[in-house]
Amino acid sequence: MSATPEETREFTDTGALQRALRAEHAAVYGYAYIAAHCADARRERSHEHLDAHRAQRDALSSLLAERKVEPDPSESSYDLPDSTDDADLDAQATGLEELTAQGYLELAAASDPVLRELAARSLQSATVRGLQWGGKLAPFPGFTPDQAPDSDAAE
Repeated sequence: MSATPEETREFTDTGALQRALRAEHAAVYGYAYIAAHCADARRERSHEHLDAHRAQRDALSSLLAERKVEPDPSESSYDLPDSTDDADLDAQATGLEELTAQGYLELAAASDPVLRELAARSLQSATVRGLQWGGKLAPFPGFTPDQAPDSDAAE
């Protein structure tokens, strides 16, 4: 469910904004699918999360436009679960929140303090939404397991 290919790249605020935007595009697509395939409280939650990701996507697009940068478009499709049972939909939602958390963790390294504040708030929101779908609280939210600092070093 990667929003960006793994490659070595020089960090820029604009590049981090684009990567966060691509993650939000994936989340909007994924939550539209989830909302269409679940019921009751889970459907209501998925619509709330879809709205949150649409707002984030639009905010990131605006920030890029303010910088005179064309926002990256969404892909024509994204990976979806093989079934629509509750466990698979929950796992999909959790994965979407992990993906957006990764994008915001990277954006937290921006030189612009406005972007760092946005990244911190958004990383926190993605982490909370992931927990609402049954995700686990990672010692270092936003890091993939192979990237996370040694949790013993944090003590």
